[in-house]
Amino acid sequence: MEYREKRKMILEMRGAKEELTMQSAINMFIKSRKLKNLTSNTTASYVQTLSKFTEFLEENEISKPNDVILEDVQEFIQTRMNLGNSAPTINKYIRSLRAFYNFLCSSGYITENPMEAIEKLVEEKRVLRTLSRDQVMALLAVPNRSTPAGHRNYVFMLLLLDTGMRLEEALSFRVEDVHWQERVIKVFGKGRVERLIPFSDVLGLNLREYLEIRGEGARGIFFVNIDGEPLKRRTIQEEISDYGQIASIKGVRVSCHSLRYTFARNYIMNGSDTISLMKIMGHKSLHMAQLYADMFPADLSKQHEKFSPISSLLN
Repeated sequence: MEYREKRKMILEMRGAKEELTMQSAINMFIKSRKLKNLTSNTTASYVQTLSKFTEFLEENEISKPNDVILEDVQEFIQTRMNLGNSAPTINKYIRSLRAFYNFLCSSGYITENPMEAIEKLVEEKRVLRTLSRDQVMALLAVPNRSTPAGHRNYVFMLLLLDTGMRLEEALSFRVEDVHWQERVIKVFGKGRVERLIPFSDVLGLNLREYLEIRGEGARGIFFVNIDGEPLKRRTIQEEISDYGQIASIKGVRVSCHSLRYTFARNYIMNGSDTISLMKIMGHKSLHMAQLYADMFPADLSKQHEKFSPISSLLN
């Protein structure tokens, strides 16, 4: 279909707002998100939320965006809460629905926005569990580094612990994105925002060693499977989780996220500042980076002991 025909169809749909179906509206919204060059994970999150919302509407015999009212959204939220969805999960649904209806309003498809009065749920402040030094050493001792997969997984865990990368970033950067002389890796984070993440000399040596096994002349995604294809998210998640069980690590769920948090904790406790941590980890504001500094009570106790005025006076 040529663009002129598509444009005519769009204008006709705007002229007949009452006839616009949920599925047609969702298709247009998802296409608009793809045109913004959002990551596939972000787009998939929108699709998942809108699919659940559409199922809820169909159960209540609602088929058009114009028929959705504030109370429908509130009932959907209550239904998800009854199903046991956590506050962060429901807030993700709310963000997706708000983006969807903002798009329909700004594009002229609807005039009433049922999301205007919807507020996010209050989330409990979570304590981020991190690995101790002994746990990190025990975890790193598990992979069989004499095998290509074991060596790859060892280096992958070193990468997360040394840089604090998100899992998707670690899985998607390419060989040519590693700038060896400057010791930085170029990644595309949330919202396709490019940033440079520094890495240590020790990690650099391990990355080069992995490339020798992988084939340094190869291009493309840095971490690959035995067939030379990009390493899958589920594969590395399951293998790191298995390593945690083999290492008998208790009190913390061993995952790619916990390795990222462990990096943040050690970065802060080694004396760095939240602004540089924010830049390295790809946060848009200081809020999340500040949370890292506030969530380690045991370490704060050590800091208090070190800098306490009373301790210094009486000692």
